[in-house]
Amino acid sequence: MNILNYKLDTTNELLTSRIGLITLAHTIQVLDLSKTIDQHFPASGSNCALKASTFINTLVLSQHEGGECLNDTVHIAKDKVLRLVINQKAPTPQAIGTWLRHLGKNNQGVKALQKTNKTLLKATLNNCKNITLDIDASEVIANKANTQWT
Repeated sequence: MNILNYKLDTTNELLTSRIGLITLAHTIQVLDLSKTIDQHFPASGSNCALKASTFINTLVLSQHEGGECLNDTVHIAKDKVLRLVINQKAPTPQAIGTWLRHLGKNNQGVKALQKTNKTLLKATLNNCKNITLDIDASEVIANKANTQWT
């Protein structure tokens, strides 16, 4: 039997398993997406309330991590290293839910999202007039009863 040459050690350093989200957070920062979001989404009535970009960025990070519901945003909130590196607060799932319900009135959220998308696409597509989006360019092969689906 061979003994592997590994050493285990402990550390008091802050660690995260979500370091891959740093790239996404950096992209959000480079595109100045937070500023665009905050321009188009309605401001909260309170001076101490979180900005719209804080809610949306948290949701985007959570979805890229594989989150499927509001409660999955807790992972972002509890990760001290990630929040330290991206320099952002993380709202609670309850706060996000309240914010989303508020945006649902009179379709405020959809309208703001459309404006944000237009601004973002205009900046990233360099005034390109025609593009083709192929959102499902994958092939799925199922070997059920010798039938192939493509």
